[in-house]
Amino acid sequence: MAEKKAPARGMAELNKELSDGQIRNLYVLYGSERYLLLQYRDILIKKLVPEGDTMNFTSYSGSNIKMDNLLDDLRTMPFLAERRVVLVEGSGFFTKSMDELIDGLEHIADTTVLIFVEPDIVLKSGTSSGVDKRGRLYKLFDKAGGAFCFDTPSEATLVTWITGRLSETGKKIERQVPQKLIDTVGLDMQLLSLETEKLISYTIERDAIRVTDVEAISSTMVEDKVFAMVDAIANKKQETALSLYNDLVSLREHPSKILALITRHYQLLLQFKQMLKDNTSREDMVRITKVRSFTLKQYLPEAKAYSMEQLLSANDACLDAAHASRTGKLSEENALERLIIDLLAKA
Repeated sequence: MAEKKAPARGMAELNKELSDGQIRNLYVLYGSERYLLLQYRDILIKKLVPEGDTMNFTSYSGSNIKMDNLLDDLRTMPFLAERRVVLVEGSGFFTKSMDELIDGLEHIADTTVLIFVEPDIVLKSGTSSGVDKRGRLYKLFDKAGGAFCFDTPSEATLVTWITGRLSETGKKIERQVPQKLIDTVGLDMQLLSLETEKLISYTIERDAIRVTDVEAISSTMVEDKVFAMVDAIANKKQETALSLYNDLVSLREHPSKILALITRHYQLLLQFKQMLKDNTSREDMVRITKVRSFTLKQYLPEAKAYSMEQLLSANDACLDAAHASRTGKLSEENALERLIIDLLAKA
């Protein structure tokens, strides 16, 4: 009889380890739910890196990482601190043969903590995964106990999560509000979190949150403009794209939300591009990406308008913009504006 595979370790297991003070040298956070990946990335960094300590923290992002630089960082001892932390995001290393890195990890300093954050990507099978569990690199991290999966929770779990967030306000919550939010925004936790905060701010002077409040703050208009802007970029219509971006700004949406929407849009376009190449059925596209059927009809023409190389480059640009904003290299507004210009140049 074949041996049963152990279930993937995730949020509950990592929470317990951190609560118990257990720190590992190797971590890889992977899965389909980017919101949870980023949340637990930040939790680890806050736990491991003293505030303001830039001497003992290095971060890399994207697929064009110089291996010599990364390996040098992994071998470097911390300066007047307990440990040195190296963060790598969206590298794609866990879907490739990485013999040089694997060999280098044999010489990693005991005082170094290496954290990979690898969101799902598109594979030729039509499914998406940021890691190949058959690969040597994943097996190394898994054996070290540092592999943690963060997939999108079920709709019922999201309803409970939203209810908990709203209940913290002490207001009366209409029972249908959480489901209405999900129906309006979808299952993306980052967008749900932003819309929940927006809903709380919108009702700050009231004692109840109602379905009509959700309808009042609906982000449909914003998402429609993102669709139109990305379509204009694909068709090299610079003036139209910049005009739509200015419209988004005029709606007073937070730059982080606009960036999240653009990033999610290009991630989905990349998935659909690969699925079209693999002749994946529309039913499977909906099942795998968890988009609504009517939304799929909008994505497919855009996916066809881009080349695979353009979409890979666009996804790297989105990751770079988020990294520049998070690390303070650019303000959120400047990072977003530079991303728009970069995407236009790549179209």
